[in-house]
Amino acid sequence: MKDALTHIEAIVGDRKATISADDCNIVAIVQDAISSGKTASFYLSRDQAKIVRSWYWTPERLKASGIKAITSDERARIESELGIENMKSFRCSRIQCECGHIYGAFEFLQQGIHEHGEDAVKAVFALKNSTFLQANPAFVLVCPNCHQLLGDGIEYDCDEYGGCCYQE
Repeated sequence: MKDALTHIEAIVGDRKATISADDCNIVAIVQDAISSGKTASFYLSRDQAKIVRSWYWTPERLKASGIKAITSDERARIESELGIENMKSFRCSRIQCECGHIYGAFEFLQQGIHEHGEDAVKAVFALKNSTFLQANPAFVLVCPNCHQLLGDGIEYDCDEYGGCCYQE
């Protein structure tokens, strides 16, 4: 217990919050953040993330987002070129740049590695007892082909990685 409190103390010392509550209350907090448009990152239990996903990813939302599972070719490229594994269920939307390049899962993860480092990205996919979910994230996508800003329209989800959710 002392070791856990030491880690919590460090997180809070970095001006981050740690919340402990039952699943119902945690899910309500996440849903409120998403619905209100507030940007927040959550480390959720697998069960909590599953509840949020079932609430957020309605059939209508899935269709509107254009989110699709990555192909086996894209998964193989991500594994071989970026070294990211455990992506069995990764899904994301895709954006076509004016130059014609399609920005998808590979480009998203590649940009994440450039911005946060390889270890940080791999650590998210290596989580065993929790999943990382971003509500209304504020990142700007950049086309790796022509470096044009693409906005923030990508959505992603994964059983191993909570993904992102935007205000509906």
